[in-house]
Amino acid sequence: MTRSFIVSASVMDADLAVPELARPVIAAAEQAGLDLLVLGRAINRPFDAQVIAAWAAPLTSRTGIVATVPATNAHPFHVARALSAVDYLAGGLSGWSVVSEGGEPGMAADMVRAARALWDGWGADTLVIDKDSGLYLNPDQVIRPDYRGPFFDTAGPVNAMRPLQGQPVLVLDEAENVGIADADIVLVDAPGTAAGGSRRLLKVGAGSDLDMAAMTAAFEAGEIDGVHFILLEQAAALPAAISAIGGLLGNRPGASPAASGTLRERLGLTIPSSASTQSKPTHVPEYVA
Repeated sequence: MTRSFIVSASVMDADLAVPELARPVIAAAEQAGLDLLVLGRAINRPFDAQVIAAWAAPLTSRTGIVATVPATNAHPFHVARALSAVDYLAGGLSGWSVVSEGGEPGMAADMVRAARALWDGWGADTLVIDKDSGLYLNPDQVIRPDYRGPFFDTAGPVNAMRPLQGQPVLVLDEAENVGIADADIVLVDAPGTAAGGSRRLLKVGAGSDLDMAAMTAAFEAGEIDGVHFILLEQAAALPAAISAIGGLLGNRPGASPAASGTLRERLGLTIPSSASTQSKPTHVPEYVA
């Protein structure tokens, strides 16, 4: 797969909790060609991002919706269950970003490991959905992860199917120092940062004067895989800001035609072997009524 330049943005206006204000923001992200729209960020999360993600997921056909999840006031069982549903609503275009938000060291990493174990409680081929036999799933492929960590215990199995793409794309901010070495995407402060992750996106402000030549050189040298904008505008101004991002990077290096498939497939991300016992996404048999 051709390596393409990833464009991402964080939005955090409290007004995004109002559907009529959030809808044009989602539409602008789609129109501008954003690969990821991250709802909230560390210490700036004025809404329940998982709720907004569930509402926004069916509205996207290209942009991945990433919910910021705090480790301090959420439990992995509920997070895994909710994000599994969001991934199906989004057609496999979903992600999550775990933040410590004042929690003890190691708590965010423990949440990531617990949720991953719960998603692995369902096999990739668990679903059967056979009308003639009346068999919905293969019970032998549903296991109890029974994760035991320093902060979280989960009995399992989670009462929701494994996400459509196997596991939602994990986006971490290097400044959070979560302690997970196999994130799918890491948001970095400078090119060449040795942050663990399959893809590295350079954090910039929305009003930054981008040096496209320098960014192209960093991309071609493998120091970054794209850019992540921090958008601080009010909800009414966000669509214009998102559209401007798309205009700035319309001729970005490695740009490719609109891709298809899940977010992992579009970004060329496999499920890390250190994160899962399964390398395949969920297979959903076609059901004919």
